[in-house]
Amino acid sequence: MSDACSIENLNSDCFCLPLAASALRSAVATRLPPEDVDWGSSTLASLVAEQPLFLPATLETELFERVRAVGRALLELARENGQADPANLLAAAVFGSFDFHLTHAGPKLIEVNTNAGGAFLQPLLYEALTEAAAASWFEPERVLLDAFATLAPNRRLKRLAIVDFRPQEQPLYLDMRLAAAALEARGIAVDILDATQLVREGSRLSGPGGPIDMVYNRLTDFELGLPDNAPLREAWQADEVVLTPNPDVYRGFADKHLLIALSDPDRVRTLAAASGFPVERVLDTLLPCSEIGTENAEAFWKARRDYVFKPGRGHGSRGVYRGDKISRSKWQQIVAEGYLAQRFAAPSLRSLQLDSGVKPFKVDIRVWTHGIEPVFTAARLYSGQVMGFRSEGAGFAPIIWMDPAKSAADCRDVSAFQALCRASCTGGAP
Repeated sequence: MSDACSIENLNSDCFCLPLAASALRSAVATRLPPEDVDWGSSTLASLVAEQPLFLPATLETELFERVRAVGRALLELARENGQADPANLLAAAVFGSFDFHLTHAGPKLIEVNTNAGGAFLQPLLYEALTEAAAASWFEPERVLLDAFATLAPNRRLKRLAIVDFRPQEQPLYLDMRLAAAALEARGIAVDILDATQLVREGSRLSGPGGPIDMVYNRLTDFELGLPDNAPLREAWQADEVVLTPNPDVYRGFADKHLLIALSDPDRVRTLAAASGFPVERVLDTLLPCSEIGTENAEAFWKARRDYVFKPGRGHGSRGVYRGDKISRSKWQQIVAEGYLAQRFAAPSLRSLQLDSGVKPFKVDIRVWTHGIEPVFTAARLYSGQVMGFRSEGAGFAPIIWMDPAKSAADCRDVSAFQALCRASCTGGAP
């Protein structure tokens, strides 16, 4: 049995290491007050796939190398475009993500996000998987603290606000609550606020709890152009508050139109001449991406089965369509609304054992970053055309990075795999 086949068999046939509801509850109970444990544990269970994903350990190193290479290309593109100071851009890029599909031709970058959710859920998943306390190698709150220390070296972080549109209604509100709990444990006051609760008073941004030193931004109004977000935008522009991530980060890393530039080999080689990033690594990671207009619409319609169509300013898979599922009437709407066409890359699969039987799920690999430096990796399992957690069984899945010498025969009991998981949880980017 080959190494690849061994891991492939584990992902199709191994169901011996479930993330039990009781273990998830215990992980929540160490972080939230007793009155919130029932809500927190049930919410966490709804966001989690019931089994881990198995991948070769060498792939983690490869993913990190690809993230750094593409990140350097994006940074050089930002310099060329005269955007913000690179050091500040990198420091403010808190919990970006590079999302990949694992194909037979290698990992392919699907998109880059500027404020990717879910990082604060991940330590709980590993606690539930190993039935042991989370190691200190991944403390996501440290990313926020490091960003503040870099961006405001002469200030003290007393109060941080986590800001989103109606945060209590967001699917990842638990992620925000866990972020707040982790920061409060370090002596920092935290408010979770809607942007309408922010005001500028006396050259300070304030909320109901008082002056705010830092905002952890979860808004999907990436350029803060909506009227309700004006106080936040103006306070950031006046350097009255540290905002992570901010509109410069979106323009430098996550605007989908950047994928068009980086799928052009000549443009990438020109950028590499200035900074020396590995050209072929970037080109091998990126999928061809183009803007749809009247001049190429008919060609893309004929080739639509080979493409995914994404709104240029969209987020969270909203408005994304697989070409083989699209109708002619929807196509006319796409052409009129300024969509992008990205070459389709089929995702890998992980089967889960549900009450209704064994079902294959598609796999998306998320690498969270600070700037262009990877800080953690997890899988997202989903079914349907595009990524989403709406179906039974879908959710975040911890990754067990396997020694290539391991085989499916090693999947003999839960305690053996818990030991394997603990040994794999060494953390940190190579």
